[in-house]
Amino acid sequence: MPIAPIVPAAAERARTVLGHTPTSVLEVGADLAVVLDVLAVDVDGTLVTVVDAGGPLADRPAGHAVIGTLRAALVSPVPGPDRRLDAVTVHGTVEVADDVRTALDVLLAAHGDRPADLVLRPEASVLLRIRVAQLRLDGEPVDPDAYARAVADPMAGGSDEFVEHLLRAHPEQVVRLAHLLDPDVVQDAHAVAPERVDRFGLTVRVDTPAGTRRARLDFPAALRGPAELPAAMRALQSRAAQVTVCPFGGGTRAPDRSAAPSPEPRQG
Repeated sequence: MPIAPIVPAAAERARTVLGHTPTSVLEVGADLAVVLDVLAVDVDGTLVTVVDAGGPLADRPAGHAVIGTLRAALVSPVPGPDRRLDAVTVHGTVEVADDVRTALDVLLAAHGDRPADLVLRPEASVLLRIRVAQLRLDGEPVDPDAYARAVADPMAGGSDEFVEHLLRAHPEQVVRLAHLLDPDVVQDAHAVAPERVDRFGLTVRVDTPAGTRRARLDFPAALRGPAELPAAMRALQSRAAQVTVCPFGGGTRAPDRSAAPSPEPRQG
């Protein structure tokens, strides 16, 4: 029986989506939906955003909390079908933040790579907090208490850059890594691409005439941060180099005795 891959827990995945989604949509009532391009997660799991001072989303919660729904997702940076990786729906309450300094610090810490005047535009001066009551990950309920205790995956911030670099600069190593996949997964495949890296491994998308499949390549041990990624990738490459049966056609091949250097994204 195949061993199930190790993946981040649902609460961690939900926290990762909310902490790294490029955009989200906040719905208040049946008549108001606003796209948010700035969102941050506080230590306790509450969400912080900033909206136009003159917009309807600033007026609705003025003086009292209102019920709202937030939808967010992460998508693969690699072109292809079915790019959505994880999607989160949050049900909770929306209110004007009364702890302006703290809420502001949360936003700026989460978006430190963006100039402050882009995070806090003059016309976007109302800080909101969204308090999480219920949430779902890909349609499945997530325990709110587990979510509040969870932290985002430490690899999430650099995942897109890493998989893009792997495809652009090391396509031959992507093919080599695919030899670690189960032959049933890659049967009739016409494209194989990495989609995401997390602390437990690499998610790979396999495109076939029958549709898209996803598979995992597990690291030898969970990573504590990006500095450990090169060694983990070298370990995967070393394993792939020893595979003697080609999963794409079932033929045999000699083990690759010259493991290539670990692919590393450009720094800086």
